[in-house]
Amino acid sequence: MKIALFYKPSIIKASSFLIAFSLIVSVPSQVNASFFSDIFSTPATADEAPAPQTDGVIHNSQTIPLLESSINPDNKSIDQNKDAVIVQDDSLVSSDGLSTAPDVKFEKSPLSDQIRVYTVEQGDTLSEIADTFDVSMNTIRWENNISGQTISVGQKLNILPVTGVKHIVKSGDTVSKIADKYDADREDIMIFNDISKGEGLKKGDIIFVPNGIIKPVVVKAKPTSSSNSNSSSHSNTKAPSGYYMRPAAGPVTSPYGSRKGGFHPGVDIGNVRGTSIYAAADGVVVQVINGCKEGQRSCGGRYGNHITIQHANGTRTRYAHLSKTSVNVGQTVSQGDLIGAMGNTGSSTGPHLHFEVENENGSKMRPPV
Repeated sequence: MKIALFYKPSIIKASSFLIAFSLIVSVPSQVNASFFSDIFSTPATADEAPAPQTDGVIHNSQTIPLLESSINPDNKSIDQNKDAVIVQDDSLVSSDGLSTAPDVKFEKSPLSDQIRVYTVEQGDTLSEIADTFDVSMNTIRWENNISGQTISVGQKLNILPVTGVKHIVKSGDTVSKIADKYDADREDIMIFNDISKGEGLKKGDIIFVPNGIIKPVVVKAKPTSSSNSNSSSHSNTKAPSGYYMRPAAGPVTSPYGSRKGGFHPGVDIGNVRGTSIYAAADGVVVQVINGCKEGQRSCGGRYGNHITIQHANGTRTRYAHLSKTSVNVGQTVSQGDLIGAMGNTGSSTGPHLHFEVENENGSKMRPPV
């Protein structure tokens, strides 16, 4: 009778469970995972792909190699022989205070929301203020009737939204007349101020003239044959033809000129990191900024690592967002000399060169690229 009790169903189930449990505990943990996987996995269908296989070994979920990312943070996968078109968002367009460092305090002028009022603090210089607000020193001088470099603590300075001048519309004014008065570009004025073709100007309106200048008063002398033969016209907004070469290979990804309420003072040339940058003309290096890392958007006054070269015709060229520089301040360079490499430093959204040509008066010219 005792032997018969051993065969009762409940006793059989309990005994089976104990035997199975003993087997599981006695094998290694890695086999356990495979054991359970085999027990509980559903049969593969004809549409399922086989397990990944390397060197003849079939991997399961415990031993399959990790997949490598297809994104290379250094862009090393880019074909160096092809242009990489980097579409820019005009990161260096000056407009309504966007170019100002975040810790700079200023007020809005009652004349216009686009004019900022800055109060001079101890230690300020005119050149530093101009750099902070990304306008020329002459723009600040003309707007505030300043001669030379003299400013005083507590003085309130009107800062325009763009390098140039402010014009208050008078009776009979047209965009063309204003452009001629300030040696500026008619289209730049219309685009910056959002003036439609055929739209008349209203007396008393404030118009900003990108790259406009206050022409010096010149006493006219009697014309002579020699002066007539030597006279030549000079444009404040167009670079002399043939004087500058293209400083880098690649497509123009953001052109020079006005945007509505903003102005891009140079051209952007897009290509891969490390693309060679060359001097556009003979000159002397007058500024080199190094040490900016990608992501530091305000470094180098938003230009990141950059180089400025002074030329014999009075102009300067600037090369911005570089990954590295290859020249020093005071060094003489010839047109075509290697000066640096393309990068993505400062206020930049991708590897490119921001190239500017600047007049003696601080206004910017359309680069010949």
